[in-house]
Formats: sequence, structure tokens, C-alpha cells
Amino acid sequence: MVTGLALCALLACSDDGTDPGEPPAFAPTSPALLSTGSPTKDEDPSVIRARDGSMVVAWFSDRGANAGDIYITRTTNGADWAPAVRVTTSVDGDFYPQLFQDDAGTFHLVWFRWYAFERGHIMHNTSTSALTWNTADEDTVTADADVDDWVPSVTGAGDSLLVFFVSNVRDAVNATNEVYMTSRPPGGTSWSAPVKVPGVNSATEHDHLPFAAWTGSEFTLAWVRHDTSQPSPWLNPPPNSQLYFATSPTGALWSAVARITNEAAPIVNVFPQLYRRQDGAWRILWLSTRAGAAAVFELPFANTGVYPTGIVKNTSLQPGYSHRIAPTPTPGVYLGAWVQGPEGAQEIYYRYFAN
Repeated sequence: MVTGLALCALLACSDDGTDPGEPPAFAPTSPALLSTGSPTKDEDPSVIRARDGSMVVAWFSDRGANAGDIYITRTTNGADWAPAVRVTTSVDGDFYPQLFQDDAGTFHLVWFRWYAFERGHIMHNTSTSALTWNTADEDTVTADADVDDWVPSVTGAGDSLLVFFVSNVRDAVNATNEVYMTSRPPGGTSWSAPVKVPGVNSATEHDHLPFAAWTGSEFTLAWVRHDTSQPSPWLNPPPNSQLYFATSPTGALWSAVARITNEAAPIVNVFPQLYRRQDGAWRILWLSTRAGAAAVFELPFANTGVYPTGIVKNTSLQPGYSHRIAPTPTPGVYLGAWVQGPEGAQEIYYRYFAN
């Protein structure tokens, strides 16, 4: 198990001697390359702290002969990363991994698999070890023909699992991107038929990039809603893309949709993440052009109704996109990962910082 002292010993903590009862002060590490050995594209990081205190990162890489595969690495001491393990081997493209560890300690991995351009399914696998995965255990979460299901997010409560994803061809009436969900009950082995998240989607705008979490007493879903000037919220010219959220105690009935951000167009708010801080409070993290150049911002979830009160610019994370944060076992120290680099040669970077 990683301890605060072990992490400090390896990550340049310093003791100024002012308070012997306090842990050593933390010196942020420099941004470092995580996706080593890959000359091509690496994207879509997912970061979690495992129950044993180790830090685990998954991402997509198009290294090798396949169209794309999922890789995972782990550090048990905060500094030394295990060689990245390739956990998918399909000749089809595997993208956008999302990690989740349930109460029993089982790791869950979801991603989308393209078998043709803009045609694919949501996939799922489990493991008792972050670095040991069996492709024979993969199961198909969505299996409908001729659909484009992508950018999944997985969460759970107890033994129940919920997977949220985006599709734009399931609804013959509404051609915009919409957020769907499916679930697997406690003890179950099959997934429910995918349905649109009740009351969440717009009839006239795109709903995209869902991120879901069990936030203590309810499921919380955050996502991006943007106009139809572009099919995706990150394309240029920028659309009017804003952050929204809704909550549900069970995943069946959802609260009224609430808008978080409120800047005037053109504005880009993308790649939301919900993460729990070490004090138990939840925050939403996202990339925004609200101040001009794209930068990472955080907002306490308790302040979502009074935006922009409480908003903080995260200056510890470098320029790029798909920023993700997870708390380490060391008090006050967090791990951040993101994508950086030119198109076709993106890399996954990481750093530890106080937050």
C-alpha cells in the first residue's frame, strides 16, 4: 500500500521544520511523459486511485498494427510506473477507456469499439488486478446493429453498474447526439436494453461527453450540451457548448436538468470530470475558453447553482485536453493526467501537485 511518507520520499517533499506535527510540504513534480514508447497517437486518459492505494491510468493508443488498443499502467509508490499493459487485442479500434473499482475491489473497464467508421459498440471487462486482463472475459454492453455508441462513462453503487454513453443514430426522429444508459443489476451478467437517460436530452441541441459518479447518496451525471453548428463540442469554429448536470437516487428517475456554465457564445466547455477530494467534497473539472485561451477550471459541486462563485483555475495542469484528476494517498496531493502534442503524435502526460 502506498503511504504518504513513501510518496513523499519519492516525490520530493520537503520539511521546513515549522511544525513537527505536520506532514512534509509537497513540491509539485514536473510534467512527465506516461505513454512512453509510442510515436503515434495516445489519448483518452482515465485515472483512479485503487483501494490498495496504488494509482492506475488507462488510455487509448494506436501504436502497433491494430486500429487502436487500450493500455493500462500502475504505480504502487508514486514514482515508478509499471510497463504499460495492452488489455485489448481486437483488430477493430478500441477507444476512450473509463476505469471504475467497485466496493468488492473488482476493476471495471468500459470503452467503445469501432468495427467500421462511426459504427461501434460499448465494451466491458473486469479484473481483480489492474494489470491483468483476459480478453476472453470481455462482454458487449451494447450490441445493436448499425449504431455508433461511444464515449462511455461507468459508475456503480453496491453491486449495481451503470454505463452512460452517446449515440446519434438510435433515434430516427432526433438526429442530434443524445446520452443513453444501460445497467447491470447486482449479481447480474447481462446488460439492460439501452435507453435515453430520462429527461436529460435536448430535442434541438447535442448532448455529449457524459461523466457519471456515485456522489455519496445519488448518481450525478455531468455532460456538455452544444448547438448544431458542429457535430462535436471541440471542433472549430467553436459552438456554444455549456455544462449541465442531473442527479438520480437509483438511475431510474432523474432530477430536472440544471445548467452550470452561462457564458455567451462562442464558448467551449468540454471534457467534464467529477472527482472526489480527500475531504469528501466533490468537484467538477473541465476545459474551458471562458477566459480566452483554453484552460482547466474546477468548481465545487456544491456551487453549481451559483456559478461562477467558487470557480478556480487549475494552473498545475498543462495545456492540452482530456484532463483527469485523482487524489493520491498523500494528504493534499493529487495526480493529474492529460493529452498533449500535435495531431497524430499526442502523448499522455502526468504530474503530482498540491490541490
